[in-house]
Amino acid sequence: MNNPDDEDLEKIEDFLETNGISLSYNTNGENYIDIVEDSIVVDALQNKREIIYTILHEVGHYFSDFHPEEQTPTTQIIEEVLAWDSGYDIGCSLGVTIDDAGWYRLMIASISAYIQKANL
Repeated sequence: MNNPDDEDLEKIEDFLETNGISLSYNTNGENYIDIVEDSIVVDALQNKREIIYTILHEVGHYFSDFHPEEQTPTTQIIEEVLAWDSGYDIGCSLGVTIDDAGWYRLMIASISAYIQKANL
């Protein structure tokens, strides 16, 4: 039997392929989506569960309806929260196993980093 993390990652990869979104990995600590290129890049040095959650978060950005005319620290935080929320919903709809405590821990750490970066 496959590892649940491998099964969940496969579900997400199938979803990305169906939607024409490429997935690649780096080792420089960066996670991001390039909406113009339909590409998600994720830090491969995270543990597998964090990789899964990070991909879902980036997918949440991809399908977000929130596109403010002006980028401010506040709008960036709103974008991040909405992407985490959308990513969670997408993961659930795909049947991905999500440990709420782990999800929220990563979400809070990521958003906290944005807040610190913006000096809010």
